[in-house]
Amino acid sequence: MSLMNLDDSSEHMTSFEGLKENRIEMILDTIASLKVGVIGDVCLDIYWEADITRSTLSRETPHHTLPVVEERFSPGAAGNVAANLKSLGCSEVYLCSVIGRDWRGEILIEQLEKRQIDTAFLLASEDWSTPAYCKPIRVGLQMVKQEDPRIDFQNFRPLPGLEMSELSERLDAMMERCDVIAVTDQLRNGVIGDEIRRKLESWAKRGKIIVVDSRENIGMYAGIIVKPNEIEASRWIEPQMDFIDRPYTHWAGVAKKLSAAVNGPCCLTLGSEGAIWVNEDSCTFVPTLPAEPPIDIVGAGDGFASALLCALGAGSEGHEAVAFAHLAASVVVRKIGTTGTASPDEIRKARLSREEGQAR
Repeated sequence: MSLMNLDDSSEHMTSFEGLKENRIEMILDTIASLKVGVIGDVCLDIYWEADITRSTLSRETPHHTLPVVEERFSPGAAGNVAANLKSLGCSEVYLCSVIGRDWRGEILIEQLEKRQIDTAFLLASEDWSTPAYCKPIRVGLQMVKQEDPRIDFQNFRPLPGLEMSELSERLDAMMERCDVIAVTDQLRNGVIGDEIRRKLESWAKRGKIIVVDSRENIGMYAGIIVKPNEIEASRWIEPQMDFIDRPYTHWAGVAKKLSAAVNGPCCLTLGSEGAIWVNEDSCTFVPTLPAEPPIDIVGAGDGFASALLCALGAGSEGHEAVAFAHLAASVVVRKIGTTGTASPDEIRKARLSREEGQAR
């Protein structure tokens, strides 16, 4: 479980193979005292399971019905990050965002409070729609399942100025209470704008550990830890690049360029291959083991980002935090049909499974 040299003519990179049991226990013990804040786009995830064996032909339209026999709700996007942080054992988890005064917002608050996530910094607005991802799942003979196209509720205009100003004030209030902060910048018309980014940069300069996960705007942050995947990073560094068969050293170069662009550390994830951690004086590849099917990658990025932030907040070096985050993500992908989370006990079991896999 040591650092190995992966030097070649184009890049210099070391490799970190994983964490020992005692180090994981130290991280988990410290996480239990962390106070964590989350700011960003919060959504409601809705699952509708329809038993097609009970379907009938509609009398009014030439379509068969989708008879929903089970309905499930869970927090999504920033809400799922908050749920992951709570599951990891953080002592307090706060969520700062904007929701609408609608039925989705009411259910979302119920789901957050059910998970003991503090909603005091949530802003409810008549001029905003609570985003939701609605996932119809058809269930057939022998319980065969197939997911239909997702039905989304979202906003098609920017967050109004008054709400943005109020959100900025609530962010300051939340920051005063928190040790570390997770940022979820997911929606095209979301709650993270330039004012919030400037505020985050200011808090980072004051010593707050902040990790940003952003689908389209990862290069718009400064002085903050960024956690893109290879596609999100390449949109800023090499937008015309072909992704096929690129070596780790290539991705190390992308991560270094993005780190320099944002003037902060970069954790570039490579799916089932692993991740690369770059800061001003090091570049480390942290591999992971491919998960055997069946798996569900929905929410894996949230689980990874949450665990990364927690480990950094617990005093880990960057490459150690990445290895810890791999363990959390390996738990989440095993939870089918939901945006799962990882508990301390599940992470311990994942470590044992990893060691068994390495031994084989």
